Order: sequence, then C-alpha cells, then structure tokens
Amino acid sequence: MSSGAGPGKLIHRHPDDAVFYQTYAHAFARIFVRPLIGTWVRPNHLTWLRLLTGVAACALLSVGSQDTAMWSGVMWVISCMLDRADGELARMGDLRSESGKVLDFYSDMILDSFWFLGAGIGLRHSSLGEYAAPLGALTCGSMLLTMWSSELLERLSAPGVKAFDFKGVKRFHPDDMLFLLAPFTWLGWLVPILVASSLCTPIFALVITVRYFLLKRRIAALTA
Repeated sequence: MSSGAGPGKLIHRHPDDAVFYQTYAHAFARIFVRPLIGTWVRPNHLTWLRLLTGVAACALLSVGSQDTAMWSGVMWVISCMLDRADGELARMGDLRSESGKVLDFYSDMILDSFWFLGAGIGLRHSSLGEYAAPLGALTCGSMLLTMWSSELLERLSAPGVKAFDFKGVKRFHPDDMLFLLAPFTWLGWLVPILVASSLCTPIFALVITVRYFLLKRRIAALTA
C-alpha cells in the first residue's frame, strides 16, 4: 500500500519517504523498470496492469481450491511488484503525474481490501463455514474505511503527518508485508489471517475515523 493521493486535493509524500524507496522490493523493481525508460510505456500502464493482476488474484482466491490459491499467490506477488515498478518508472523517468497518484491510491484501496473479501469467500468450505464470507466482507469494508479515513485525516493534518507512522526496518517497509499474503495463501494459513484481520481492522477503522472527525471539529472551532 503506497498511499500518496486520494479524493480531492492530493497528498504529497513526506521527505522522509526517500528511505521508503530504498527497500529491497524497490531495488528489485528497478531491474525491470530501467529498460522501459524512454519507451512508450508509462507508469499508469503498469498501475493498470497491477490492478488487473491484483483483481485476478482476488478472484482466484475466492474460488477456494488449492490450485487457484496457488495461482492467486503468484498473481498477487506480480501485482505487488508492479506496485513498486510504477512508482520507480515515474521517478526514474521523471513521469510523475497527479492522475498517476490518484490511480495508485484507488488501486491500493481496492486490492488491499478486496483480497480479504476473496479470502472470505474462498474459505466458505473451511472450518469457518458460513462465517467466512461475512468475516471477509467485514475486513474488506473496514480496510476501505481505514484507508479512506486515513487519506482524509492526512489532508487536514500538518504536512508530513501520517495516519499510521510506521517505520521500516533497514531496507524493509511495512508495505512489504503485503508480499507475505502470497506465502500465507500457499501455506494454508488463511483462516487465522482472516480471523485476526477481522478483529483488528474494524478497530483501526474506528480509531482513524474518530481521529478524523475530532480533528475536523477542532479545525472548524478554530476557524469559526
């Protein structure tokens, strides 16, 4: 998830995010991006491809078979790598655009949320039974609300303020955790992942939404 734009006025990344672009995932993406510089390929092309492969991963996951789960993981890794590649192409080729930031934001929001919906539907024949799909829908909706409220909160906050100020470790960033959803799928760990996510994401959504409305009320009081 690499939020940098959203509804309305776009949010620019904090200067400290330069460290973010030095992760192993970004370095690996540069290998494939360099040959594309100066060609007809644009960052938005990679973002659309990322969105398509990510949607395919979610759809395959929802089938619920071992074979489709394997291919879902493969498509998810490709989608995550394309998420790194589009930004690298934009920076290395000086092709950054506001439309690209908006597309990147909505791609993050759609895929990071609907993966859990796909997992919930796919686990309908697991030990969770009829509860799997509702848990997937709950997590999906909570993720959507969390990301949307985070963007709105950052729009009202001072420059550089993040809704979630997570720091990476050396050349890893918290966003790299998304890559782990693929091996979790291959290892058959989806049930505990979904249960844990369905418990945590509603809390995140509630906290961020409350923070947004409190800040909005505080600003309104100051400007009244």
